[in-house]
Amino acid sequence: MIELFDPVGEIEEVKVKPQRVLETLNGKRVGCIFNQHVSALSFWEGLEEEIGKTLNPSSVKRVYKTNTWAPAPREDALKLLEESDFALVGVGA
Repeated sequence: MIELFDPVGEIEEVKVKPQRVLETLNGKRVGCIFNQHVSALSFWEGLEEEIGKTLNPSSVKRVYKTNTWAPAPREDALKLLEESDFALVGVGA
């Protein structure tokens, strides 16, 4: 038996917030989303270390994906964005 499905879906409504402009990145809350791919581990570690030394962030929040190929969990990403002034998203996160 073959089942056919109607491919019509409902479009998600996306609320766009006004873009915030930061005068500086120094002392801000930083968010990081990284997929932990083995080819970029040492680079990402060095990047986060340099961000810490150079920008002296007031806090750093991280979402490190457990599945390299799947998107970051939406709830985790949204929470990180709410708790950060800017975010670094790296290597297919």
